[in-house]
Amino acid sequence: MRSYVNPFRSRTSEQVAQQGLDRYLRTFGADALDLLPDELWERPLIIRSAPGAGKTSLLRAVSAEALRGLSRRRSGHEDLIGRLQSIGALDVNGQPAVLGFRVPLVRDFRGIIDLETEPAAAQRTFLRLLDARIVAEFCDAIERLVDVDEGSALDAVTLKAEGAGETSLARLGGEQAQDMRRWARQTEEDILDRLDSVLPRSDHLDGHAALYSLRALSGVQLMVGGEPSPLRPLLLLDDGQELAPAQRKLLLDAFHDRELRLARWYTERYSAMEPEDLVGDGEPRRNSVPVWLEREAARMGAVTRRGTKTRQFEKLLADIAGRRANRLLLEYDNVDLEFVQLLDADGGDELVPRAERAVATIRDRLLAESPASDRYSRWFADADALGALDSARRWRELEIVIARDRDRVQLGLFEVQLNDDERKTRSDAAIREAADLWLRREFGLPFYWGSQRMAKLSAENIEQYLKLSADMFDEMLAGITLRRGAAVSRLRQDAALTSACDQFWADIPDRRIGGRAIQQLLRHVAKLCRAETYRPKAPYAPGVTGTALSMRDRARLLDPDLRQRMPGAPELFAALHGAIGHNLLRSRKDYSVKNERWMVLYLNRLTCVRYGLPLGYGGFREKALEEMCQWMLSDTEDVTEPTVQESLYLV
Repeated sequence: MRSYVNPFRSRTSEQVAQQGLDRYLRTFGADALDLLPDELWERPLIIRSAPGAGKTSLLRAVSAEALRGLSRRRSGHEDLIGRLQSIGALDVNGQPAVLGFRVPLVRDFRGIIDLETEPAAAQRTFLRLLDARIVAEFCDAIERLVDVDEGSALDAVTLKAEGAGETSLARLGGEQAQDMRRWARQTEEDILDRLDSVLPRSDHLDGHAALYSLRALSGVQLMVGGEPSPLRPLLLLDDGQELAPAQRKLLLDAFHDRELRLARWYTERYSAMEPEDLVGDGEPRRNSVPVWLEREAARMGAVTRRGTKTRQFEKLLADIAGRRANRLLLEYDNVDLEFVQLLDADGGDELVPRAERAVATIRDRLLAESPASDRYSRWFADADALGALDSARRWRELEIVIARDRDRVQLGLFEVQLNDDERKTRSDAAIREAADLWLRREFGLPFYWGSQRMAKLSAENIEQYLKLSADMFDEMLAGITLRRGAAVSRLRQDAALTSACDQFWADIPDRRIGGRAIQQLLRHVAKLCRAETYRPKAPYAPGVTGTALSMRDRARLLDPDLRQRMPGAPELFAALHGAIGHNLLRSRKDYSVKNERWMVLYLNRLTCVRYGLPLGYGGFREKALEEMCQWMLSDTEDVTEPTVQESLYLV
């Protein structure tokens, strides 16, 4: 039997071999660069997101290895090259204009806390090791990007600095790039030897009082063979959440030095932020450009970047999926449809028996409620004239509209016959989506299927989308293996996505600190949302997917003294920090409605599937702080929606 590869089961941003670079460039969606603001070079960039939103991929796009690869192999990457030219990373000729070097913050730094008994000594050692890592990556980037006729690029490159930069360069090995490389290697070796030592070391290690590498590279001029190079250093610090809190603060303080002229970007997960900052209004305003990737993703399609209107985030996801899957689908099944088109290809023929049963049941209910009335006869006739699936949806839509209509008409006018134009006036897309949800719950007609709803399930998170795509591609491979074709039925999509969401929920306690308390909070929010979503008249159509805390109550929650006096408040504060930090709740602060300002908290879209909720952002029901605190003192029953297979009405 032929073996197949699922292209969504691997991540390209962390592959460092040349094959990995080629695959990364081939699968990277150029639209992702529109997540970055117009202002990129004058002030430091602070990029934050939940895990999997694409931080490392963005940094890698402007790294020396990627820019060199693109300058040498332009064919097939024209769109990406154009975007990099528009942000100034490549020049008009497609040659690198910046020397981007990425410094991961994931290794060894936290160990320094245990190495040094005195906090001051630990800080100096941390700064020295970070200086060494920055210098080492800078030198590696020079070797990747600087071409020389003979010999080593490091031997040909010198750095020309002035003032404080010249003094700082002297501390890092001097102005010759080769000497800087030797200094970085020796320094890192000395510190790692201490970290690896079994017994405590009594000797003192010289540390750094400041992050000298930032000063040394600020405004520096690269000289290659005595001639100035157009390359500008671009420092890319990645995964700041891996640092100890004191180290993170030290780094960010140095990073925001207003005198620096070094282009610098920094990334971290929301979980790195202090609870007061994440639940509150963020860190104090500094001279940096904050980028919250999920917020920028939600704005795509409605903003311009560098003079051009952006495409919707859904288009970026479809592009990323297609780059991974379309070639393999053609190879495996000779299919001429793209990955996202296959998600929309099923006509739903197997659902006709369920739809017919839904039509019969709903029609009988409505006729029993008004057996002698002609008021809705035109509506009923129009609904019966449709195909089974469309008819089921129309009948369920009418059930909602009629429930509302009975509350608004006077008894004497109840016999006035309504035409289809009046139905259209009283209904809308939100009511029709609510009808689809009710059909799933009562008759097992799938709701969570198709490319658009799967894009919504990503919750503006690329990794979340890739995981769902991997499950869908497995379904496609199963169809290919069984010679049924690559298209996935609506029923199988709904079932597979529901299963993925159940696994996402089950992983919360193992992958997040305080995960069980977070789940308890989410269960209470979901219970509230379900109760409001499935009210007969669908007053918040298509449904409710979040709750809200008034900004006044949020201010009370941020008060540490009040938290200690209010039962459940410390637990609520910690759960909110964890849920927002891990993209399990989406926070929207200072939202104005009902003459009040609110912090709205929306469930992650995958959680919405578990509880049978719609996938948009909009409907929410507010709660007082005291009631939310009570949620953390008493758990609630975990009532979920059954899968479509369990809602069996098959004939």
